[in-house]
Amino acid sequence: MQVILPILEFIQSILTKPAWIMGLFAFVGLVALKRPAHKVMTGTLKPILGYIMLSAGAAVVQENLAPLGTFIETGFHITGVVPNNEVVVSMAQSVLGVQTMMILILGYVVNIIIARFTKFKYIFLTGHHSMFMACLLSAVLQASGFQDVQLVIVGGMFLGLVSAMLPAVGQRFTEKVTDGDEIAMGHFGSLAYYISAAVGTLFAKDAEENSTEKIEVPEKFSFLRDTTISTALTMAFFYLVTAFAAYIADPAVVTKTAGGDNVIVYALT
Repeated sequence: MQVILPILEFIQSILTKPAWIMGLFAFVGLVALKRPAHKVMTGTLKPILGYIMLSAGAAVVQENLAPLGTFIETGFHITGVVPNNEVVVSMAQSVLGVQTMMILILGYVVNIIIARFTKFKYIFLTGHHSMFMACLLSAVLQASGFQDVQLVIVGGMFLGLVSAMLPAVGQRFTEKVTDGDEIAMGHFGSLAYYISAAVGTLFAKDAEENSTEKIEVPEKFSFLRDTTISTALTMAFFYLVTAFAAYIADPAVVTKTAGGDNVIVYALT
């Protein structure tokens, strides 16, 4: 008994850490595929480290989005939230981490079963989207009164179903873009893409002549093709505008938020 209790505590501790559950899931899959030891090690560590980095990155994003919310509320008298997947997931993990991981694992199992025995031959491999959806399901189902095993089963079944069926909805559009049927789109926002593709068929006659691929961007604007630069410029614009509006409405709030730093420099940073 003295030996068993520490082992049970060890197992229980691992199963309450989402990062370790992700690692165990990867470990079992790699062993089942009979991968060599060094690939099992790296393949197990990557999901663990990736999850930890995601959580750390989400904390940074949350910290930097908070002032923007303050500026908007002060400058425009609007009360609300700044939605961000990573931040929401990071905050929810502190409360529903185990439920999220259990839904994620069951969702993959259900997805594989559906792909094996139905006409929906799609395996959803966009891992971070699956985790976001698992987190959303755990929060929504708990708020709806579901608990423990019931929450995990309902959430996992739903996740597995949509993971297998969503790529099939617009596969005909995906085939046109990829020139083949070897790949499908794994994205929980894909319905919006499929709707836009359906609307695009109304202009199919002019598609070849007016393709965005043929648009020539002047060299002086080529920097906008760099997503890091374009995102930074866009966010800098929003921070400056909201900080300026907030400063006009209540300078004390902006000065306090900036921590004594120059407001313009703080907003840009």
